[in-house]
Amino acid sequence: MSGRVGREWSGKRVLVVGLGASGFSAARALASLEAKVKVTEGATSDVIEERARQLRLDGVEVTTAGHDDVLDADVAVASPGIPPHADVMMRLASAGIEVISEVELAFRLARCDFLAVTGTNGKTTTTSLLAAMLSESGLRAVAAGNIGFPLIDAVLAIGDDGAIAVEVSSFQLAGVREFRPRVAVLLNVAEDHTDWHGSFDNYVASKARIAMNQTAEDIFVANRDDAAAMSIAQSVSARVVPFSATSVPENGIGWDEERLLWRYREVLTAAEVPLPGAAGREDVAAAAGAALEYGADVDAVRRAVTSFKPLAYRLEVVAEARGVTYINDSKATNPHATLAATKGLRDVVLIAGGRAKGIDLSVLRGAVPPVVEVVALGEAASEIKRTFDGLVEVTEAGSMHDAVEAARAKAIPGGSVLLSPACASLDMYDSYVQRGEAFNRAVKEILATEPGSETVPEGSESHGDE
Repeated sequence: MSGRVGREWSGKRVLVVGLGASGFSAARALASLEAKVKVTEGATSDVIEERARQLRLDGVEVTTAGHDDVLDADVAVASPGIPPHADVMMRLASAGIEVISEVELAFRLARCDFLAVTGTNGKTTTTSLLAAMLSESGLRAVAAGNIGFPLIDAVLAIGDDGAIAVEVSSFQLAGVREFRPRVAVLLNVAEDHTDWHGSFDNYVASKARIAMNQTAEDIFVANRDDAAAMSIAQSVSARVVPFSATSVPENGIGWDEERLLWRYREVLTAAEVPLPGAAGREDVAAAAGAALEYGADVDAVRRAVTSFKPLAYRLEVVAEARGVTYINDSKATNPHATLAATKGLRDVVLIAGGRAKGIDLSVLRGAVPPVVEVVALGEAASEIKRTFDGLVEVTEAGSMHDAVEAARAKAIPGGSVLLSPACASLDMYDSYVQRGEAFNRAVKEILATEPGSETVPEGSESHGDE
C-alpha cells in the first residue's frame, strides 16, 4: 500500500491491543506502512506466541501475558473482545490516547466501498448473502469483518476497486470515528451484550454508529418491523430503504406473501429461499435490498440466493426423519434470535438453555405457538422451565444426547426439532460451534436406525463457518 495512506501512518506510534486474528492482521499491515508498532496481549497460548514470533521477525515489539507500558502511543487499535471498562482501556482513555477498532483502521486504509451489516441477529448470513449477490453481479466483492476473514486482510486483497461486505459488531462500532459505509444495513436490535456495553441504551447507541458519518449520497437499509432500527433510521442522513419479512414497504423491499418485491418488481419466490422460516426471509430481504440499491442485477441476486448454502449452526437443516425436520441454530445465543428462528415453522419442539448472561428469558413465551414442547438444558434449565410454565410441557435434560432423544420422542410429523438455545454455550461447551457439533452428532446417532432418515455426514462443514 502506498500514496497518502502510507504517508499517513509512516513513523506513527501505534499500539495494537490484543493479538487475535484481527490484531495480528492490523499489526502486520501497519508495520508494512512503516508505523512504529507495538502489540500488547493479556493472555498467552501457543497460537498467540506463534503470532508474536512472526511479528517480532518484522521488527514489531510484542508483549504477552499482560498489558504493561501501554501509554507510549499516538493511537491504539483495540480488539473488539476488550470491553471499555477493562483496565488497559481505562488507562488509555485517562492518557487521552485515541482508541479505534479494526473496522476504523481498515476504513482509513481502504480505497474500496464498504457495505456494512450489523444487528443483534442474522449478521453473518446476511453478510455472506450480500457478498454472494455482489459477486454474482460481476462485481469484485468479498465478505469480511466479524464473519471470520479479518477486514484488514480483505482491504489488502480487494485493492482500490470492488466492494467489501463487512459484518460489524457493536463492539467494533464502539471504536469507529470516521467509518462511513456506502451502504449500511441494520437488521434488528434486541437486548444483548449489556455486560460489555454497560446498558441497553449504550448497546443501541453503538449500533447507531454504523450510520453516523453517512450522507445523503449513502444508503441505510433498516428493518421496518423492528422499532429500535426504525427509531435509528429517523435520525440518519442517508437515504433510508426499509425492508420487511412480512410486507412490502414503500420505497423499499419486502415480502408479498410468497414473493420478494423490490420497487414492486419480483426478485424471487419463497420456494427459492434455502433458509427456513421468517428469519431466512428477513435476511434475504435485507441482503437483496442492500445489493440492489448498490447496483446489483435482479437476476444475479436471485441466482445468488438459490445457490446459497446455509451456514453451519445458523438455522441449518441437518436431518429429516419420520416427517420431522431437525434444525441446528446453535448460534442463537439470545432470546431474540430464538424468537426469530421459530417464526415460520410449525409444531416446534425447542431445545433451549445454556448460560443466560443475565438476559431476561421471559420474552421466549412469545414463541408459543409454534413451539409446542420444550427441552431445557444447561445452567438456565430451571429458568427456561419457569418461562414456559403453564404454556407447554418442559422436560429437563442433562446432556445434548438426552435432549435430542427427548425431543425426538415428542416431535410429530410435519413439525421440527429446533436447537435454538437463547443462551451462551460456555456452561457446557467452549463455543456455540462445539455445541452445534454435539447436536449434529446426537441427531446422527439417534436417527441412525430410523428408516428413511437423511442426515448430514459427521464433520461436514460445506455450509461455511464464522
